[in-house]
Amino acid sequence: MKAFDAIIIGAGVIGCSISLALARRGIKTLNVDALPSAGYGSTSHSSAIVRPFYSHETSCALAHEARHRWLGWREFLDYAPGPIARYVETGGLVLIRDGTDHQYENNLAMLDNVGVEFQRLSPQEIEKKYPGISLRAYGPPRRQHEEGFGEPVAGEITGGIFIPASGYVSDPQLAASNLQVAAEHEGSTFSFNVRVTDILRGGGAISGVQLGDGDIICAPTVVNAAGPHSSVINDLAGITSSLNIRTKPHRHEVAYLKAPPGYRQNAGFIVDLDAGVYQRPDSADMLIGSADPDCDPPEIVDPDDYNDQLTAQWTAQAVRAAQRWPELGIENNARGTVGLYDVSDDWIPIYDRTELPGFYLAIGTSGNQFKNAPVVGDLMAAIIENRDHDSAPSLLNLKSLKRSVNLSFYSRNRDIQETASVMA
Repeated sequence: MKAFDAIIIGAGVIGCSISLALARRGIKTLNVDALPSAGYGSTSHSSAIVRPFYSHETSCALAHEARHRWLGWREFLDYAPGPIARYVETGGLVLIRDGTDHQYENNLAMLDNVGVEFQRLSPQEIEKKYPGISLRAYGPPRRQHEEGFGEPVAGEITGGIFIPASGYVSDPQLAASNLQVAAEHEGSTFSFNVRVTDILRGGGAISGVQLGDGDIICAPTVVNAAGPHSSVINDLAGITSSLNIRTKPHRHEVAYLKAPPGYRQNAGFIVDLDAGVYQRPDSADMLIGSADPDCDPPEIVDPDDYNDQLTAQWTAQAVRAAQRWPELGIENNARGTVGLYDVSDDWIPIYDRTELPGFYLAIGTSGNQFKNAPVVGDLMAAIIENRDHDSAPSLLNLKSLKRSVNLSFYSRNRDIQETASVMA
């Protein structure tokens, strides 16, 4: 029987960050993951976009703080003997359709409050920065079989919000591996290809976990960072009914197409809610993800039994992107990736303790928390070290921003927040 100070269920980018933060505090950790290596699951399917464009101040501040760590990734890791993930700061643009400026008032106010610079671009400035782009309106987004799909409508893109302090990470799985190596250097242990089959209790508190091979691992602290399997782990722990916010695994596709002529790899990603997609450069390709428009119902799946092949959704996203980029060629052979998001009811993660003493949550990270991974480890350490987090919520000091945020924002007991799906 083995014993650790803390067991982290999951070795994605979030679980690895938690391991590193706890190990740096002298806590002996074990990460357990059913997959073969760090970042092999949802992390590897992430678009890895880093942007502070949120409608809540805490989300905006946390993302901007994390961006500073991505900028100094090697220094943050402290130990990185091999290749490391690269953060590419291209900036990013949010397109504004005529008559929708009011939808972004909270986002701009939060950028101001946090001290993030942004620029308002005119249509002419957008066309200069993104040669080949079309500013015709197509929204609201439609399904392929619906009348009017892919046809322009009255209206236009009348401007955009460009945030220079944004970009993307070149290799999200490598980023998780970097965190694993740094954590192991601090004394952490990782165990792969093994599932947690039971959450053990003793004296009304966590006592450890049982693994699929029958091994029992003892620890007074267990952190659920299991990504799309987070709800399964919560059920094992018997705490699901006590949560005000729940999580579900959503299936998502990301398309890769050869970038159209004139597309500038350094021009930055684009969030295009009018077309229902986002795009970012990826070497010679354009990466195209879904902005989860209302016309696309969420595809909630069994995380152990889902279609991992590209479908008609790939085509829909490619055509939606081609509305904005008329010279974008849609290839005969679909290229891309299929992965799962662990989505909470309001697309904001749960970083919190639970009613079961010693059992903690870092779940509901969806497709938008990869960017925050360098900070989430310290965030969870602050909650774990505060045994009274419910009544005296932990504060996280954001050193680069010289401010603190109240972590009750991520509480399991919060009311559902108003968000714009994956934009959160």
